[in-house]
Amino acid sequence: MQIERARELGLCYGVRRAIDMLHEAVARHGPLQTLGPVAHNRVLVHELTALGVTSVDSLDRIRGPVVVISAHGVAPSVTRELEERGLTIVDTTCPTVARAQRVAEGLATEGFTIVIFGDADHTEVKGLLGWAGERSLASLDVAGLPLEGRAEGFHRVAVVSQTTQRLAEFTSFVQELCGKLLQETEELRVVNTLCSATQQRQESAAELARRVELMFVVGGHHSANTRRLADTCSALVETYHIETADEIEEARVKGRGHVGITAGASTPDSSIELVELRLRGL
Repeated sequence: MQIERARELGLCYGVRRAIDMLHEAVARHGPLQTLGPVAHNRVLVHELTALGVTSVDSLDRIRGPVVVISAHGVAPSVTRELEERGLTIVDTTCPTVARAQRVAEGLATEGFTIVIFGDADHTEVKGLLGWAGERSLASLDVAGLPLEGRAEGFHRVAVVSQTTQRLAEFTSFVQELCGKLLQETEELRVVNTLCSATQQRQESAAELARRVELMFVVGGHHSANTRRLADTCSALVETYHIETADEIEEARVKGRGHVGITAGASTPDSSIELVELRLRGL
């Protein structure tokens, strides 16, 4: 059986940067708490826990003098509250997410109503909504936006995206939104805030999926970018989204001559290595 990795896979720059910052912060401050997981990957979270980094899900549960903001970022109101409490902040917000935040803030200052193409329950999008102002909206579906009866708020509209969404879906969303709003909107501005690393992983995964008999997508089951990688591959070949090598069943690979591996942007190198070792063992 030939086992081939996608050309681009695994930890992106933003997550690697966050991990490096955590190592430095632990060496300087000792054990740390992060406000939410640094990234949505259970294996990575376990590795960081062994390092002395634990996650809390609310401001009320922060106990130490130092707090870490995850790679997904937070709303400015959260940062202000942490500063008012006198906490030392280690901000690991991904630079691409930080750019999207600045874009949203600038558009809000210009008076735009901002529509975010993204999962409103995702940590990154919750932060973006904070930067985008009170009139901002977030949805993965134009039909899910409360547009009816709010025409007065849509004279100037700006559209941005959660950084890990797919370009094709963002494009479709924008086209449908234009069809709904252009008649009553004076100005509609679209800013591409998608992550290039995410796009590269999707393109690389699709290229490999077209050539293999089976794909394994390695990453957190709650990781948005990993789920979208799995969706991309599933449209092309039989695909399994796994988080650890233990999830690989021998029956799935029996008789396969060419198997591909890709991995989400928050998947540690160790997970990819163990998956390949497991496949070679089979």
